[in-house]
Amino acid sequence: MKKIFQAGDFANPELAQFYDELPAWSAPFGKEILDSVNFSKPVNALDIGCGTGYPLIELAQRFGETSHFTGIDPWEEGLGRIKSKLRFFEIENVTLLNAKAEMMPLSDQQYDLIVSNNGLNNVDDPVKAFKECYRVAKPGATMIFTANLPGTMLHFYEAFKFVIYQTVNDHLTEAVENHIRNKRKSVEETLSIISRAGFIPNSAISHSFSMKFHNGTAFFNHSLIRLYFLNSWKMILPELIRNEVIHRTETKLNQQAASEGGLSMEIPFCIYKATRPC
Repeated sequence: MKKIFQAGDFANPELAQFYDELPAWSAPFGKEILDSVNFSKPVNALDIGCGTGYPLIELAQRFGETSHFTGIDPWEEGLGRIKSKLRFFEIENVTLLNAKAEMMPLSDQQYDLIVSNNGLNNVDDPVKAFKECYRVAKPGATMIFTANLPGTMLHFYEAFKFVIYQTVNDHLTEAVENHIRNKRKSVEETLSIISRAGFIPNSAISHSFSMKFHNGTAFFNHSLIRLYFLNSWKMILPELIRNEVIHRTETKLNQQAASEGGLSMEIPFCIYKATRPC
């Protein structure tokens, strides 16, 4: 039997290290995956872009030892974090692979279930990645994945484009739109890619959550923004005006927050479900 935790285990530094393992950004997306998965029978499953283990570890535990999960991610350090969690919590039905979705070192037609929590929308080549998903899926397999939509953080982008237009008054606002299209595909475009890969789309259900901040300064200083977003926003701009535009955008968001009692960033996303034909 696996270890049964006792009250004294809360003095173990390792438990403290892994206890709060749910990433705030991933949670709203991943919850929809957990609610959409069919737990009625054992599966051989694949999680693409498994990061540091959510919802991979949760799914592996909920299905139990009669199922097996493979997690794949190019982030080697993130996989190392998963390995530590698997060891500490004695989870034995997970295999990890350090690889990209566009070229998975996996055999054909082996998975009953493929999931991806905001992962397949962040690959370099979505068309190739979904074709790989089709290749490794068994006939009749289900694919469930989440992806945030073009309206993500709309208030930021409106302020950003306004400042750019005021600063340089040229084609750079179009560059922002191209950035959004490249990063976040519409539901229609994603369904088209799924279909071209060979899957039959079953559903595409839109959701949304909000991230609230005191003001623009808090927004730009948040670790999530600094880790995932800020550098890509700066790269849209010529180097000579990057800091000026970001500073002026921060000021504009601060003014907006002062008049509205805070700053709210909406995160619209979609959960997609598709089937590989038998």
